[in-house]
Amino acid sequence: MRIGLLRHFKVHCPNKRMMTSSEFREWTEKYEVSKVIKNKVEMHGIQWDICYASDLPRAVTTANEVYKGNIKIDSLLREVDNAPFIHTKRIKLPFEVWHICGRIAWFFKAKSQPESIVGTKKRINEFLDKIDWSKENILIVFHGFMIYNFHKELRRRGFKGERIRAVKNGVLYVFEKT
Repeated sequence: MRIGLLRHFKVHCPNKRMMTSSEFREWTEKYEVSKVIKNKVEMHGIQWDICYASDLPRAVTTANEVYKGNIKIDSLLREVDNAPFIHTKRIKLPFEVWHICGRIAWFFKAKSQPESIVGTKKRINEFLDKIDWSKENILIVFHGFMIYNFHKELRRRGFKGERIRAVKNGVLYVFEKT
């Protein structure tokens, strides 16, 4: 049995280098609806029996490019929201600081984040408990931070595959269970 994890194509959504908290929130909202930059995905010659995708447009677009068949759309695969970790009116911080500190706040279950690490793990397990395990090759198209967390749960469930450090857009990561 194989599970392929594929991060959506790169999103065309430029950001300013320095932002206030409200500018970061505006950027994240814009990112959610921005177009993707399509590229060729190496599918390793695998015939996928079924494909699941996040319901966000960038994942659906990517899934439609790489899989010809009925795609099962699931909101459980949505990316973990990355909200500003503090609120600033005039103070601007680098984009990377907003992004990284939001993820650190998520890890430490800060109230600034809409979802906690516990909630993310719950969503991942809820999804894994309901998918069609009778299929031999399962493709899942979704988002970087979710894939990073998802692959750790697959490993706990006995799947073997590459340890993912940084999830790349449009790159397939394959996990197998014998």
